[in-house]
Amino acid sequence: MATINDFGKSVPSSFSQSSSFPVRRLPNSTILGQFGLSAGANSLILLEATVGLYNNTPNAADLIFTIVRNAVQIFTARSSPWSGNSYEAVHLSFTDSGIPAGYYGYSLVVSAAGTGSLPTIIGPLVFSGLSIS
Repeated sequence: MATINDFGKSVPSSFSQSSSFPVRRLPNSTILGQFGLSAGANSLILLEATVGLYNNTPNAADLIFTIVRNAVQIFTARSSPWSGNSYEAVHLSFTDSGIPAGYYGYSLVVSAAGTGSLPTIIGPLVFSGLSIS
């Protein structure tokens, strides 16, 4: 039977369920959320994020979403926003495994790649993690 060791979350705008973060072009990035989790021996860390995007141009830059554990990049996903006046939600999930017992800091960051217009992170914005063993 699985045991829950810890739970962490980052919800920057919990009252209105919306946010507005500018996206910066590579090599710069925007931190969308951060939290810490305690992991036991043989733990799995289940990480999930939902990020709302708004684009009001026909040519939007691709977005690079990265999950970082203790300043080390462990997951990267590329998203191409819809063109035109559009809103979409991007969902990310990743399982971090094979780490020793300890306390870990997790961050979700985003950067724009390419020459297109920069979309806006508009919300909802939820980044959470669950440590189980």
